[in-house]
Amino acid sequence: MEESPLLTMTKSRVIGPQPTPTPQSQHLLETLSGLCSFHTSEDLTSFLFTEMFRNLVGLGEPWVVFEIGIYQDHTKTIEAIPVHDGITLADSSMSGCIPNHVVIVKNSEDCVEILQNWHDCAMND
Repeated sequence: MEESPLLTMTKSRVIGPQPTPTPQSQHLLETLSGLCSFHTSEDLTSFLFTEMFRNLVGLGEPWVVFEIGIYQDHTKTIEAIPVHDGITLADSSMSGCIPNHVVIVKNSEDCVEILQNWHDCAMND
């Protein structure tokens, strides 16, 4: 029996002008407009720090917001806003599962830890 995914991610909204996308970036954005699932926080983090994802979001001002959710409870979500030097994770529901409700992660190790802690904390609410 296959284990169900841990986290989901989808494009939430556009907040600024999108850089001119390459065909690959446009395809990735279309894929992320649907619900994508990840089996571990490491899987999601490794995707967020790929060159392909960074090419999509660019190095300029943030222009797109993604929603990361818990697969088993789609009401528990945080926002992921790619910024030029990392990813801002914002807990708009202010559950207390992310310190100060907002954090900018600049490397995959911190991102894995924050996502996993948020997941575990939110599931125990």
